[in-house]
Amino acid sequence: MPINKLCTFVACHLKNVILRQLFCLVLVFGFAVPGLAQNNVDDIDKRFTADVLKRELFAKTVEERGFCDYVIQKRDDGTIPPRIIYSVYQKTMAKDRNVRFTYFKTALETVCKREGIVLYSTPVRATSSFPSFTLPSFRGLFQRN
Repeated sequence: MPINKLCTFVACHLKNVILRQLFCLVLVFGFAVPGLAQNNVDDIDKRFTADVLKRELFAKTVEERGFCDYVIQKRDDGTIPPRIIYSVYQKTMAKDRNVRFTYFKTALETVCKREGIVLYSTPVRATSSFPSFTLPSFRGLFQRN
């Protein structure tokens, strides 16, 4: 067999081996890696609890701890998307531990306001359905100043 044909045969064989290996590599990265690297949002929500917020934000007072509970409750009932809470939390973790809670609360209120999310629902005051039988001028006589 002449050397030219031998070199061509070896080059063609090596080319096929390399292409086969590249194809296998693409298959591995195409199917295995995304399956391993996939984050399940429900799994993150289960691990990201009010206790985690209280501990990591160094919530000290009863009101601060209550706010952490409230935020997670609002996440669970669908008022606040988890992505907003988690992104504000991640940004907060770069702050000094003494200001983390304050920063978290302020930033969350700001983002919710910007996104049009009502964080604090205001209680609706019910008005009486019965008519008033007293005149406003007469009623003013009995009110204390």
